[in-house]
Amino acid sequence: HEKFAELFRFYAFSHFYRGVELAFLLLLYLQYGTFSWCNCSWTMDLTFYNNIQPLPYEWNARCYANYYQVCVLPTNQNYGIMSYSLWLIAATWMWAPFFFNPSGLDWDKVIEDYNDWQHWLQTKNDSSESWVGWWTNELEYLEHSTPFSRFVQSVRKTRFFFVAFGLYLQLMYNLFYKNRNKVVPANATVAGSLAYYQPFMIVGALFVLVLVLVCCGYLSNRVTKKMTLKQKRLRKLKFRLSFAVLLLLLLSLLYLSIGNLVEIALIVLIAAYWVLQINVARLRYNHVIIRSMAAGFDRAVGWIVFGPILFIAMFMPFIADFQQRVMFNSAFTSGLEVSKLFANDAVAPQAPPPKAKTSKKKKRDE
Repeated sequence: HEKFAELFRFYAFSHFYRGVELAFLLLLYLQYGTFSWCNCSWTMDLTFYNNIQPLPYEWNARCYANYYQVCVLPTNQNYGIMSYSLWLIAATWMWAPFFFNPSGLDWDKVIEDYNDWQHWLQTKNDSSESWVGWWTNELEYLEHSTPFSRFVQSVRKTRFFFVAFGLYLQLMYNLFYKNRNKVVPANATVAGSLAYYQPFMIVGALFVLVLVLVCCGYLSNRVTKKMTLKQKRLRKLKFRLSFAVLLLLLLSLLYLSIGNLVEIALIVLIAAYWVLQINVARLRYNHVIIRSMAAGFDRAVGWIVFGPILFIAMFMPFIADFQQRVMFNSAFTSGLEVSKLFANDAVAPQAPPPKAKTSKKKKRDE
């Protein structure tokens, strides 16, 4: 049985990163992809628009509502049929090492792997038994590469920038063009409805948040009296930055939806990952900020890969039994106790007891 930290060291750059990236792109395709479209012109409804060309999204909505069978259905495509093979590739890259790992889905082994993985991430030394040492060793080849090869690598990594920029353009299109003339629901102006009280609820939540943060600041000030001046300043700076971020987040709910905030977070994370890759190509991977960013992204990738394994081990133990049966079918067929083999408790074949030597008494000549 190989522990998860060892598997992460072996397969992170070759399997896990690529699998997570492919799965993320497939999710983006599901969210923003076009699987059907209106194949008709607005001129087929001239009387409704009084010979005035409507906006594209207005005609698209009317086409879907009134001419779906004629104009939309012939262009309909299924996302599952189009992308199932890529999902299989992504799943294979992320979870194949666990399926072929003996006891890789056993609950006790999974808990041991989790503790070992956390210890590996938190260890701070230059050995291979820590994340820092592994990160440095994996990128050491860049020190011996040419500037042109590093430039080519940085050009390849610009795909993350273009993905972030595309998400930004899509967000701006929705906010300032597509949803600019969105009709406000009628119940939003009626007293007694939930939509009517939504702004007041947000303001109340802001007030409660301010009180909670003030209390936390007071308690932290009382607890950290023995800290040095530099530590106190850093603590105050973190507190103020956290307060400002939460305040902006809640205020943005007055103008943005939860989906818009998720899109903004994705744009920031993808752009940060692109900055990380560019600095790695510039041989800045040992900088404390770059190293912290890389550790955070590796922790996220580890949870994406390890989370489903933890769920399967907890709620689907029959899959672990099926895995053992598939991997050790010959042993099961032979009648061996596989659990003892895993625990190294197989009974050694006992040697036959030594035969007692019969001493023959020599007959004495009388």
